Amino acid sequence: MKSLKLTFAFLLLVTITSCVTTVPLNQQFYNTKKLGVIIQVDSISMAKAGGQGLLDMALTPGNRFTEPLKKIEPTFALQEKVKAEISTILDSKKKQFQFIPEQIDYKSLEKFEKPNSDKKYSKKDFRNLKIANNVDEIMFVKIKYGILVSYYGVIELDKQGYVNIATEVVDLSDNTLIQQESFQTVAKMQGNWKKGEDFGNLKNAIQEAINNSLITLKTKF
Repeated sequence: MKSLKLTFAFLLLVTITSCVTTVPLNQQFYNTKKLGVIIQVDSISMAKAGGQGLLDMALTPGNRFTEPLKKIEPTFALQEKVKAEISTILDSKKKQFQFIPEQIDYKSLEKFEKPNSDKKYSKKDFRNLKIANNVDEIMFVKIKYGILVSYYGVIELDKQGYVNIATEVVDLSDNTLIQQESFQTVAKMQGNWKKGEDFGNLKNAIQEAINNSLITLKTKF
C-alpha cells in the first residue's frame, strides 16, 4: 500500500507540472504597446520533491528549516534583482514598460471564459488592469524559492537550493497569451546545510540557484 501511495504522489506531481501550458514569446510583443510588470516573490520556504504518501508528508513538515531560511532571506534581495534583470531586458528591446506595485492574488482572479477561437488565452481575466494602470499588456511574474528537499517516503535523499519562476504576458485587449513559461533552477548543497557561518552552505546553494534562474530568464525574452 505504501508503494502505491508513493507512486500516486509522484504521478500527481508529474500531472500538475504537465498542466502548465508553454507559450513561447510572440515577437509582436516588441511593439509600441505599453507593458505593466507585476513581480510577486513568495516568502522563502522549503519545498519537497519525490514520492511521499500522506503519512510521510505529515511526518516531514520541514519546520527545522523555517528559522534558518528567515535568517538568510534578507541577504538575497530577490525582488530587486529580478526587477533589475527585467528592466535590462526590456530596455535593450526598447519596450515601453512600467512596474506596477499592486500585488494580486492569482487564485482569486476571475476565471476567463474562453471564446470559440484557436487563440491561446490566460485562464485568469487580467483585463481590468488595463484602465486602472493605463497599460496595454501585463507581465505577471511569480517566484518561489528556498530549499528543495527530495524524499523517498520519510527518507531524505537530497537537498538543493531552488528557484521557480512562472511568467505570463497577456494582451489586455482580449486576454490572449503573448507568452507563458514556467521553469525551475536548482543548485547542489555543498556540505551540510546547517554548517558554515550564518548557514553559509544553505545560503550559497540558494544564491547559485538565483544566479542560474536570472540567466535562464533572459532566454525567455
